[in-house]
Amino acid sequence: MFSLSNSSSSSHHRRKLPPGPTNIPVISNFLWLLKSSSKFETALRTLRAKYGPIITLRVGSRPAVFIGSPSLAHKALVENGAVFADRPKSLAASEIDADNQRKISSAAYGPWWRLLRRNIASEVLHPSRVKTYSAARQWVLGILMDRLVAESRSRAEAVRVADHFHYAMSSILVLICFGDRLDEKQIKDVERVQSQLLLVKSRFLFLNFWPKLMLPPSFK
Repeated sequence: MFSLSNSSSSSHHRRKLPPGPTNIPVISNFLWLLKSSSKFETALRTLRAKYGPIITLRVGSRPAVFIGSPSLAHKALVENGAVFADRPKSLAASEIDADNQRKISSAAYGPWWRLLRRNIASEVLHPSRVKTYSAARQWVLGILMDRLVAESRSRAEAVRVADHFHYAMSSILVLICFGDRLDEKQIKDVERVQSQLLLVKSRFLFLNFWPKLMLPPSFK
């Protein structure tokens, strides 16, 4: 499922948008924002059967167009990639997390985004740079295998591998970010803080109802 967020400018409001459910100001927005990601996908599948592969929903302060067809998503992302390469301005609740849209995951398409992309391609994803982390990958692979073998020997039923893969990925990400090999307790502490951060962020979704709400100067 691919989403295209529309600009909230008056010119975009005059354009004809794809079909979608009737929007009730505030109430509809609030109901969509409350849905979890799993329930949201289920709702989109139901709407796709009724309205077709392209659906318009008002989630937050601006309309969003969802594409539920692989062929149409390919046409939008690949054949017309430059048209949809830009990103809209962050919603109010995402301003701080998006760092004023200075990160590659949130920056608008343009000179700054291209600079970030070039930096990642040459300093992070370049084969020579990837090779420098080969020892870290071997270390994490050893941890993963040891944990899987230990659990398989200690229990008769099937091993739940997802938790071990998650721990292995967390270990290597922490090593890459901080340059230190943390033990299991420290890894769990990092994961706990991240979970709390995501929970706190979700509580501020109501700010998306007031997109023009400005933060105090000290927060900018």
